[in-house]
Amino acid sequence: MNEKTIWDFLLKETNNERGTAAIMGNLMAESSLNPRCVTGIKDPEYICKADNEEIDFAHDGHAFGLVQWCYHTRKAGLQKYAKSTGRSVGHLQMQLEYLVKEMSESYKSVWKAVTEATDIRTASDIVMLKYEKPAGTGEAAKTKRGAYAQKFYAEFANGSTSQKADTQVVPVVKRVEATENVRIRAGDSKSYGQVGSLKKGQSMEWVATSNGFHGVRMKDRVGWVSADFSKVVG
Repeated sequence: MNEKTIWDFLLKETNNERGTAAIMGNLMAESSLNPRCVTGIKDPEYICKADNEEIDFAHDGHAFGLVQWCYHTRKAGLQKYAKSTGRSVGHLQMQLEYLVKEMSESYKSVWKAVTEATDIRTASDIVMLKYEKPAGTGEAAKTKRGAYAQKFYAEFANGSTSQKADTQVVPVVKRVEATENVRIRAGDSKSYGQVGSLKKGQSMEWVATSNGFHGVRMKDRVGWVSADFSKVVG
């Protein structure tokens, strides 16, 4: 799946799990991690036409790829890099390479934030506001991207920290406490099956909140409990 491929690539480049999660949370919000995602057009030949320079890819106004590149100079840079490496503009690895190149060379404050990140939400906000620059930048958008980032961190992180970080990383201390006996589900809705349970008063480590459910860290996965029957404490 794209998720693990993207995580492994970005972690190697950033050497920081929190920064990697912050980038991935934003990519999830932008493109659902789909390097062939195009907005504003339904043309199955769009990528082929871009590769063959049959369309004005840079100036057509359609957001494209993992990052949803749209501004003409950024799309032109993506197309030029793809051509120089002999790969399609829709190629996943190529887009990841270009993302790192673009961020590290042209968005240095963002690159610094993700390579030295000690807090996922802070890094996620910086990526959103200074690199992605979406139309909506309110608290709801920040929370959504931050929650995605927390999910990826919970799924893929192994607890290592960046060798570049100058400050001590403070471990997550928030917990989800059951206010009633509650099912732990496999996802953040009642449609997901039960994978465990919490009795009233019991608690588990909190990792994210999404769609009216709190994510909790289990031994081998993230589980989800309804916010109607639990609360975040700490």
